[in-house]
Amino acid sequence: MTGAIRSLLFGMALFAGAGWPAAMAAQALRIAVNPIYPPLEFRDPVTDTLTGFDIDFGRALAARMGMTAKWEETSFPQMIPSVQSGRTDLIISGFSDLPKRRALLDFVPYLQSGAQVLVLKADPVVRAEDLCGRPIAASRATSFPAIIRAWSQMHCARAGRPDMIFYPSESGADARIQLLQGRVAAMVQGRETVGYFIDITHHAFRRLGPPLSDMTLAIALPKGAAGLQASLRMAFASLRADGTYARLLRRWALDQDAITPSDGHQP
Repeated sequence: MTGAIRSLLFGMALFAGAGWPAAMAAQALRIAVNPIYPPLEFRDPVTDTLTGFDIDFGRALAARMGMTAKWEETSFPQMIPSVQSGRTDLIISGFSDLPKRRALLDFVPYLQSGAQVLVLKADPVVRAEDLCGRPIAASRATSFPAIIRAWSQMHCARAGRPDMIFYPSESGADARIQLLQGRVAAMVQGRETVGYFIDITHHAFRRLGPPLSDMTLAIALPKGAAGLQASLRMAFASLRADGTYARLLRRWALDQDAITPSDGHQP
């Protein structure tokens, strides 16, 4: 099936409602996911099944479109190529809407994000500026290193203090270990993951001030797939209108990360 025909079917799905032919209703929405980012997507350690906010959200979107979600586990470097080549229809996987990606993909935002600083609960530090000259860990594979350096150059220099010292870690989990073991003074991870990790570590960490940056997580889809984008936006609007979106946010401790029309983001 070509992308154009698939997009047309997606658009028809929303408007046809219960009158859909059974074969069309069974159409699978192929979603690229890299399940290593709790609480958005991860494998349950007991059952090994896919779980998380993105999994619940993707299934709910697909259902509103009269479809079923088919999750395609994809490495991060292969996500964009998988959509561009048609191997998958879209990405829902904690994927940031970044300016450099907009020439390659179109986006439908669904969560607020940003680089949140965490410190140990007992640390008396009161603001991010107090970390100038101290080591801060973050995953080297993310945009956080650049964000830390840019924030440091602006705020630490203005205060006449030395720059923050970036400590590259292999992952967010590694950064948290470095902080717990006292090798760094703080760490940075996506704001949307913070509540989950504070809960599962029995409040070993706490947020330090507001996020260093603001961005959004978004559904990523092929450039120019107007029918698919319209269908996704309408399905998202439906999930918001009946409270499903809010319930999923509460389930995964993401209430404060909701996208709202007042933020300038329409579903």
